[in-house]
Amino acid sequence: MKRLTAFSLLMFLTAAGTVSAGTVTQTIELRPGWNAIHVEVEPEVNAIEQVFAGLPVASVWRWIPDDRPVSFIQDPDEELMTIDGWYGYFPPERPESILTNLYTIDANQPYLVRLQGSSPRTLEITGRPALRPMRWRSDGFQLTGFPVEPGNEPTFGSWFAGSDAHEGQVIFRLDDNGQWVAVTRPQVERIRSGEAYWVYTKGRSEFQGPLSVELDFGERLDFGASVARDSLVVRNRSGVSNEIRIRRLDADVPVPLALGTRDEETGETEWPVIPDETSFSLPVDESRTLRFGVRRSELFANNASQIIEISNGFGSRKLIEVSAAVFQPPSAATQSRKGASGMMAAGRATDPRFAGLWLGVATIEEVSMAQTGGVVPVPTGSEFPLRMIVHVDAGGNVVLLKEVIQMWQEGTYKPDPDNPEFNVVDEPGRYVLITDESLLPQYEGAILRDGEPVGIRMSTAAYDYEGDELELEGVFGPGGLLTGSIVLDPEHSTNPFLHRFHPDHDNLDAQFINYRQEAFEVTREMEFVFASSDPEGNESPEWGNGEVAGTFNEAISGLHRSTIFVSGSFRFRRVLNIDQLNQ
Repeated sequence: MKRLTAFSLLMFLTAAGTVSAGTVTQTIELRPGWNAIHVEVEPEVNAIEQVFAGLPVASVWRWIPDDRPVSFIQDPDEELMTIDGWYGYFPPERPESILTNLYTIDANQPYLVRLQGSSPRTLEITGRPALRPMRWRSDGFQLTGFPVEPGNEPTFGSWFAGSDAHEGQVIFRLDDNGQWVAVTRPQVERIRSGEAYWVYTKGRSEFQGPLSVELDFGERLDFGASVARDSLVVRNRSGVSNEIRIRRLDADVPVPLALGTRDEETGETEWPVIPDETSFSLPVDESRTLRFGVRRSELFANNASQIIEISNGFGSRKLIEVSAAVFQPPSAATQSRKGASGMMAAGRATDPRFAGLWLGVATIEEVSMAQTGGVVPVPTGSEFPLRMIVHVDAGGNVVLLKEVIQMWQEGTYKPDPDNPEFNVVDEPGRYVLITDESLLPQYEGAILRDGEPVGIRMSTAAYDYEGDELELEGVFGPGGLLTGSIVLDPEHSTNPFLHRFHPDHDNLDAQFINYRQEAFEVTREMEFVFASSDPEGNESPEWGNGEVAGTFNEAISGLHRSTIFVSGSFRFRRVLNIDQLNQ
């Protein structure tokens, strides 16, 4: 390989300036002349002229390889523009600016930067880390840098010890004289954070460094407003046993992140909140899946973002952005259906962050002895489940549902202001929840069944009442209390005493002409007492936001001369973040 003159660099990476937006600041010291740098964060504003604002930059170059072999150059001033694969940026004041074909700075990419003047300058890039796999060129050179720990940089030899495609292969770096020179002592010379190198790969390689961190998809742990759990895989390719450290970098609004830990004896998984720093051992060539969860019940801001650092103690580290949001109902808070005397007027309302559709089960565990006039429930021989459906709207109103159908509302379009011959989305399509079946023809099915769009019906046979919705009084959520009353009059179709074809239970006289009450009115008084903490004790990440539980009580009048009292437990899980019904 030929030697390339006129380059010099000195660079390092710090994690200064961490903010609530989940950003870190990479600091690179540039020397006059040419610098080869490796950008490790996605700039908040990635336009090159903004990234290098205030610096006397003559040009910035990025190599975007194609299938052709790498071409090395003697003089970048003359040859970079003429070689395929090199893209350049020139400030507007330079005559070469008309040749600019590079416009942005991206994460995990190497760049050649030519600095004018005679004094070193500092480049600070604030942005978000992006976890992207390294892609190597087979049987060729790659210009790249490596995610190493500042102040604890590994040697080239230790970094590539686990890669047959790289161990012992040629590596070039810039020396103090600004020349590309081969790394001749890989067991001594250290990788510098933020520096770029030419590295040769023999054959094919998927090597991601001594410490590999892999996501199922995406570049970040983004829980959004609804995802409660996600995972990543940590692999040890260093050739020695590692003590993996997980460290949470400072943030104005930290993410309440939990780490799932399985008890091998009981098989249960606990979700303790991650401290500022924790660690675990990882033997050679082994991997571990880390299951993360976010406790939104402990997130007191609408959005939060934080950086976690995963390192192995031998100089390898990965920065990962973790973000989460709290569901905010898209529709404006509606006025309470109860008017001035309702719970909204009384100053007690369900938090709108609980808006959505909740499915659950009330488990009956105790029943009073009605035949002896008992009023205290006693344990039953076995448990009896009652399926429950509850909806909370954006105004905090809570209703008990016996049936709801998920449908699809088609979006609307409007002419493109810039090109009226084409349409653009005006209102995007969305899922809707329907309790009034007369409205179904206005919507499309939510899924395909046998090639036809159909709705998703959710229903229960645990209770019935007049109408489509039954309003509940009180507050939904941990520490809250909900009450509701179901009344089945003698003529209600599901009254258990009514029988249309039995003369003693049809509510008609002996001539089957005039009304005569023969069925009894049945009343069910329900009470949901929400627990402040998970009764099961494991406090999953969903608890307090997407999952709630507590004690269920019910008093049933009309079935027996004595009121029947039942009690048990209940647990609800939010299945849809749709804050409205029938619209």
